[in-house]
Amino acid sequence: MNAVEMLKALQSKPVFGVKDVQRIGTCSRKYAIEILGRMKARGLIKKISENAYTTKDDINVIASNMIYPCYISFWYASYYLGYTEQIVNTVQVSTTVRKKRIEFENYEIKFIPLKHFFGYRKIRTSEGDIFIAEDEKLLIDAFLRPEECGNFDEIEKIFENAKISREKIVEYLKAVGSMTVIKRVGFLLESKKSMDLSGEFELDKNYAMLNPFSRTQGNVNAKWRLKV
Repeated sequence: MNAVEMLKALQSKPVFGVKDVQRIGTCSRKYAIEILGRMKARGLIKKISENAYTTKDDINVIASNMIYPCYISFWYASYYLGYTEQIVNTVQVSTTVRKKRIEFENYEIKFIPLKHFFGYRKIRTSEGDIFIAEDEKLLIDAFLRPEECGNFDEIEKIFENAKISREKIVEYLKAVGSMTVIKRVGFLLESKKSMDLSGEFELDKNYAMLNPFSRTQGNVNAKWRLKV
């Protein structure tokens, strides 16, 4: 297989490495590494990290295809979906495993392990597929790892702008099973979307803080067992 054929085959993958070259070219690991080195030197491919290369320019395609499975979420997803006016240059990727963050071009790709890994969709683009949180899961992720959304104002913007299916958010909240997340999401959906989910859940008697960033006790909301 010549270099043109190899490059064409690799272009079908958003991210590729040594094993892909070995498989396509039926060659040894040593030779595959040499091929990648030559392609990079000629500017035909870009190195993302150790054993990860691409021909693509779209950071969203690249980041959400770095490992399988993964999907874009948190503050960066809010930025991509137009729910915040803030410019976010750290692409936050939800994963099932731990992986070191990557500096690539003008971005940082940060991998965030989540126990509750579901609720994402695929967006097709000319450069490849982007995997990103569904709006319902984005609301939940924001409270599973609130520090990844910047501050409480940014979380509120997601609730204000997201398009929510009642059936899906109830299903996802029950799947996660966190009483604190249920209370926070339920309260904000009622206040921002006039969507009352209180009849769907049997809340415990403990009170939680609505704002995970606040250390000041607020007024008590008895319905949702929150200090707001």
